Amino acid sequence: MQTVLRPFVPSDRDAVNRVAQAAFAQYEHHYQDWPSFNEGIGRMADLSEVAELLVAEVDGDIAGAVVHVGPGSPRSAIFPQEWSVIRMLVVAPGYRGHGVGRQLVAACLRAAMRDGAPAIGLHTSPIMASALRMYTGIGFTRDCDLDPIRGVPYGRYMLPQAGFQAALERLS
Repeated sequence: MQTVLRPFVPSDRDAVNRVAQAAFAQYEHHYQDWPSFNEGIGRMADLSEVAELLVAEVDGDIAGAVVHVGPGSPRSAIFPQEWSVIRMLVVAPGYRGHGVGRQLVAACLRAAMRDGAPAIGLHTSPIMASALRMYTGIGFTRDCDLDPIRGVPYGRYMLPQAGFQAALERLS
């Protein structure tokens, strides 16, 4: 399976939004007000207007996507302005277990290096066990608890710049 990572283009909009909703569907029973939450997830492509949206394509299909928010770009107040941020890592259920997520995270790490970020952060939840294992396995550490999102607990995780290269090596 050959995965091609590339920047989002407007014609990807519907496919990216569908993949985001499919990727989060397994958590439907965890979130309060799922219909509203799912509607928001289904607008993932809108993030391309304020950040770098990358897609993973396999045989012409969008298999996954991620958003890299560079230093100084608009972001949630939970992240320092000078950090890079990984947002909305999504992989279509049929493409899980093939390294698509790992490749997308590696692309974000390379972007953080390119941008000179002193750290890269993300927020995730224990219910997202596979993603959390990947993040902590490459060196991210939980640095604070966050307010729950629609009833689901979240934490902020970060990786300092000194760990970027080692994380990339663990992802390869």
